[in-house]
Amino acid sequence: MRVDYYFSIASPFSYLAVERFSSLIKKYNLEVVEKPFDLVGTVFSNTGGLPVPKRHPSRQKYRLIEINRIAKKFNVPINNQPKFFPPSDPHLPAKFVIAACKKGDELNFSNTCLEYLWALEKDISDYKVLQEICEKLNLKFEDIKNLALSDEVDAKYKENSKDAINQNVFGAPSYVFKNEIFWGQDRLEYLEDAIKNITI
Repeated sequence: MRVDYYFSIASPFSYLAVERFSSLIKKYNLEVVEKPFDLVGTVFSNTGGLPVPKRHPSRQKYRLIEINRIAKKFNVPINNQPKFFPPSDPHLPAKFVIAACKKGDELNFSNTCLEYLWALEKDISDYKVLQEICEKLNLKFEDIKNLALSDEVDAKYKENSKDAINQNVFGAPSYVFKNEIFWGQDRLEYLEDAIKNITI
């Protein structure tokens, strides 16, 4: 069973869902297609979303409250206002994720990027940090870097963003299963319900 996983490499809610989504993958032996995409520059601008700094102050304030609530409930370490958010170049780590996927990595690179940004106060748009992640995951940095900077990966990144719009995805994380969208970390239980209906 396939799930298309749309996420922003800079999304706190994508990070907060990592462990629970990983558990679903193992429990149901899911095939996951990682689709890091340009949330702010492409998807928001085409679906009516706003980047955090442009939202009303009440929305910005509630976002921080919600991040803390979710983190506490699921015991996930997080800094809701990390030093390097937003990353100076959110596209670079996303392209590294795509490159890692092409080299056979499954979710480890993306999950580690999210952890580095939201829990470890690391700048995931820094090549030194990306190299550290590669080394941690036993990936060859130069190979991943060269692929990440290739036209092939750039095209894939743009394709992911276009696919998101075509599938009516407007936020992150979003999980698409059997053409049904489940938006947000708090919709994972509904995703599991849909999976159960297929497996029964």
